[in-house]
Amino acid sequence: MANLDKGGLIKVPVHYQEVKTSGKVLNIYESPDSWFWVNASINPYRGCEHNCRYCDGKAEWYRLDNFNSQIRVKTDSQRYFEKELLSLGYIPKERPALDQYISSTNSEERIPQKILTLFAIGGGVCDVYQQAEKRFKITRKLLKVAYRFRVPISILTKSALVLRDLELIKKIHAQSYANVSLSITLMDDEIRKIFEPKSHSIDDRFSTLQTIRKNEIPGGIMLMPILPGVGDTEGNLKNIVMKGKEIGTKFVLPAGLTLKPGRNKREMLTTIQNHYPQLGNLYKDLYSNDNKYGMPRKDVDYLNNGVKFVHELCFKNKIPDRIPRYLPPYVIKINYVVSTILFNLTYYYQYVREQSWKKYVDYAKIGRMIEQSSQSVSSLSKTKLKSLISNDLVFEVVEEVLQTGVSSELSQFQHPETIFEGKLSGEALLS
Repeated sequence: MANLDKGGLIKVPVHYQEVKTSGKVLNIYESPDSWFWVNASINPYRGCEHNCRYCDGKAEWYRLDNFNSQIRVKTDSQRYFEKELLSLGYIPKERPALDQYISSTNSEERIPQKILTLFAIGGGVCDVYQQAEKRFKITRKLLKVAYRFRVPISILTKSALVLRDLELIKKIHAQSYANVSLSITLMDDEIRKIFEPKSHSIDDRFSTLQTIRKNEIPGGIMLMPILPGVGDTEGNLKNIVMKGKEIGTKFVLPAGLTLKPGRNKREMLTTIQNHYPQLGNLYKDLYSNDNKYGMPRKDVDYLNNGVKFVHELCFKNKIPDRIPRYLPPYVIKINYVVSTILFNLTYYYQYVREQSWKKYVDYAKIGRMIEQSSQSVSSLSKTKLKSLISNDLVFEVVEEVLQTGVSSELSQFQHPETIFEGKLSGEALLS
């Protein structure tokens, strides 16, 4: 008889494969991700032992066979990380600090060619604190590089192993910024074992996040993916949010389940059929469109909007359901303020109000344009601003933010003091 795991799938032994990089380890984005605010990432591993059934890292999209059983360990990640930061103009701690150059006469020549406003240690194809990290310590080496180069970082994990590097993360946060998020989508640990069989327990994750917050490091809950019929009950979602509030979470960011066609979708549907056969037809209907990004159909008669429920609960309890954004000292602050507000409005209309993204695509498009501009949007005349922003709704938002530092439209969804990391709100944002 086959040796099956909690998910009802055949157990496969794990092998580590030490590999060399192709000479580049940094993934640099054209513009910051408007969900997590990162614009660069690095994966020290490819593949993940946690073997979460819904993980889209298993999709053919990423060209990774044997995702959970053959873990590729990038043993030279640290060396290339250092090399690429140097090539971008970043200055390590043993040389004069970056902020000294910024305040000098020729500061424009000294600012890095590509500012990494927030850097993700990890990405879509691994948990950087999976079991392999105990042995290889690649993530720890990357954190040491981030500390040397004063790079602000963001970490997402399901593992308590992150606490091994607590002191190092505290040092990074003290000099720039560090954020540690724990992925928590289920409160029942027996159910967790079905969908996340080799990850740390829910209690371990809450305890880890509590330690992170007690050490004054920004950290929160990634309540994603919310599993239809399993994790989207009011009881499950409310318990996660209120437990997060109890331990001082900085935010609770919810998102629905995506299933990319192929392995990702097949494995999740098999797990549902093995453990929740009554939900089998629902999942087949929701994901029968084979959307290449794994988005579910909107026309299926299933009314639960877990994202909306979490949003309403968080708003009532003054818990951000968006990650408060870190604003680096060497960017045009007002541009980032305006763009962040526009990005957040795009999110709320699309995922909370469930309106078509096409109706609000200009919010994100104009936000991205403003953020990438080398000229302060506050220096533009009203005529010039109007010529750049043809959408009247967006123009009204931008004009209000430039005058007051806040958006009354966004205040319907988000308390102004929770938009940014720190005490930035109102007129303080315009200084």
